[in-house]
Amino acid sequence: MKIACVATGWYPQQPGGLEKYVYGMTHALLRAGDAVDLFVTGQPHLDGERARAFSIGTPGDSLLKRMFDARRTFSTSFREPYDVINLHFAMNALPLIPFIRHRTPRVVHFHGPWAAESRAEGGSARSAAVKAALERFVYQRADSFIVLSTAFKHLLAGYGVDPARINVIPMGIDCDFFQPANDRRAVREALNWPMDATIFFTARRLINRVGLLEFIEAASRLRDTHPNFSIKIAGKGPLRPELERAIAEFGLTDVVELLGFVDEGALVSCYQAADVTVLPTQSLEGFGTIISESLACGTPVIVTPVGGMPEAVAPLSEDLITASASAADIAERMDAVLRGTLSLPDHDACRAYAVDRFDWDVVYNDIRSVFATTQT
Repeated sequence: MKIACVATGWYPQQPGGLEKYVYGMTHALLRAGDAVDLFVTGQPHLDGERARAFSIGTPGDSLLKRMFDARRTFSTSFREPYDVINLHFAMNALPLIPFIRHRTPRVVHFHGPWAAESRAEGGSARSAAVKAALERFVYQRADSFIVLSTAFKHLLAGYGVDPARINVIPMGIDCDFFQPANDRRAVREALNWPMDATIFFTARRLINRVGLLEFIEAASRLRDTHPNFSIKIAGKGPLRPELERAIAEFGLTDVVELLGFVDEGALVSCYQAADVTVLPTQSLEGFGTIISESLACGTPVIVTPVGGMPEAVAPLSEDLITASASAADIAERMDAVLRGTLSLPDHDACRAYAVDRFDWDVVYNDIRSVFATTQT
């Protein structure tokens, strides 16, 4: 198949779950013999005669400039015919629509509600309304959709999309890259992490809706009864000053560490070294990339009952889901880990679960099946 893929930025130049997903999917398609024309912001690079990569703008530029740059790239580099046009972000897809001449099938990957996410992080109602209208315009011109969870299938249906055209396919990852350590204590030593403490880890963009303030509050509730635990938070974002203040105010400077941006190699080590990964998300989580990555490294994941996260871990163990997204209920599940009363799946069970469900070789087949079905 020849596929035109329009997304956001190119991983690892631009870190993020969507960018990492497109990177993994693109390489899975190329390994399987498909041809891909990729259109993203930044400076993408693909190897091979079946691969072409084009920049549609510079990250950080204004919305209007990025759309103008995208239109210019599409006018010179979008070369039909394609078997499928695969769209991952409504804003970048919009400038493409006037250049689609053939009735080529269009498959939209819905990674999340752009307008609602913007509003949740303090964006104006007017801006959110414009983004929602743009999303609807693009979605109305799609033939089928892929979402990462049933929760986001219901959310996408709220845009007026026929549920029969929405396919649920979970997050794909490279399970050869994300795998357990041969010697976990040696990994901890290399990271300079405490050898005998129980370590809770998370990797998140530092924004409001991912629940890091609630995670820190949960730690404060456990401090007096459990002196030997540690929290490691990887990631960067605008919430960092507020997180630093919260850590200081709760007296947790010796318990909670903000690691900043962690590259992919170090991220694997963090998963391997941790006892438990925690996703304390408060809203709008379609899946949570770190769920599959952590499990592939053999480390269990505790999640809040938000979005698609519960369905991602429930077949492994429903005990991994907190009662609510509150700091109190996050603390309750962490307390059970520290007391040894929570029966966590072991490393082998976590690894096998991830390989069976999330490896790109498995996920790719389901994606390509949607592409092929949409063609007919």
